[in-house]
Amino acid sequence: MTHVFHLYLNDCGLGFTIAGGSDSPNEDGETSVTVSRVDARGAAIRAGLRTGDKIISVNNKSLVNVTHADAVNIIKEAIPTMRLTINVDRPTSSLESVKADEGSFDRVTVARKAYKSKDEDMSRIAHELGSSPELHQTEAGQYVKAAVFGGLDGIITTFAVVASVAGANLATGVVILMGFANLVADGISMGVGEYLSGLSEKQYTISERNREEWEFDCNPDGERKEMIDLYLEKGFSQEEADTIMGIMCGHKDFFIDHMMVQELGLMPPDEDESPAKNGAVMFFSFLIFGLIPLISYLAFQTVDFGSEKKKEDALFGIACALTACALFALGAIKSKFSSQSWFMSGLSVLFNGGLAAAAAYLIGFGLEQLVDLNNCPTLTDDAP
Repeated sequence: MTHVFHLYLNDCGLGFTIAGGSDSPNEDGETSVTVSRVDARGAAIRAGLRTGDKIISVNNKSLVNVTHADAVNIIKEAIPTMRLTINVDRPTSSLESVKADEGSFDRVTVARKAYKSKDEDMSRIAHELGSSPELHQTEAGQYVKAAVFGGLDGIITTFAVVASVAGANLATGVVILMGFANLVADGISMGVGEYLSGLSEKQYTISERNREEWEFDCNPDGERKEMIDLYLEKGFSQEEADTIMGIMCGHKDFFIDHMMVQELGLMPPDEDESPAKNGAVMFFSFLIFGLIPLISYLAFQTVDFGSEKKKEDALFGIACALTACALFALGAIKSKFSSQSWFMSGLSVLFNGGLAAAAAYLIGFGLEQLVDLNNCPTLTDDAP
């Protein structure tokens, strides 16, 4: 991809060196004139030039198929003008790979991929893309946490009930009854809990911001001094802190938001965030994924496995397999929002779920050994 850079030399030097030329090919036989080094204080780095760029022309003079000495002379001749217009060819393989993998190339997508692969060139591309609407968290992204957490809790909780009933050697009808009762009750509890906690957090954050705004209006010098003291504690000099706060105080909303983070450790309230939607996402995610351990008991209830014991064992085995696959898949999805690999994330979630299920199974098995659960009296039994 061709890029154009304008280097202004009014207060600094050129700031880059070149390699290559028709008489100085590199190890691959490439004869292009390329940027071999960029100085941290020169005009080149200010303009965005970077190591590896292939220079096509300087001030409309071609550097294609020229010797190294001729390339140096062309650049030297352009320096007295105090402005160099440099056309370069920059490889776009990193960016194209992001487009192929992600389907888009907004700054955040590129930056995340650069960090995972520790690709410095891709990181530079991310900064060159600049800000865009994609930088803001999408509505779907706001509810990923609730969806993943609800799904994991739904699967593990429901399967723990299934495993405990199976361990106690109770009938399949009991599995379905207890599984659905737990699924609906816990789903409602999780959804309402997510809604109430999110609402409380949002209300608290808004109240704290309103208080900080009122204090700023009543005593701006006092608020400014508080922030200066915080900056001094972080190692800034008095002059640096005074300068920064002098600028910030001229932007009230930014100052208050910044103060909430630094002084109170609270992120500014997001007006677009909806606790009700978070609660709904949590509830439905819990229900949908929580159904997975029960699918085998619903889908294969009428299948003849030879005997009742074999049927119970088969249904429980299918439930184990489906649950394991779902746990691993959710763990792999969770890795998209962390630095952990998809495989290790899937294994960790699978291990966590398996541990909970094993504990529930052993408890059910132990109770079945202590108490004859199948002969426990029921409300329909005749009283003695």
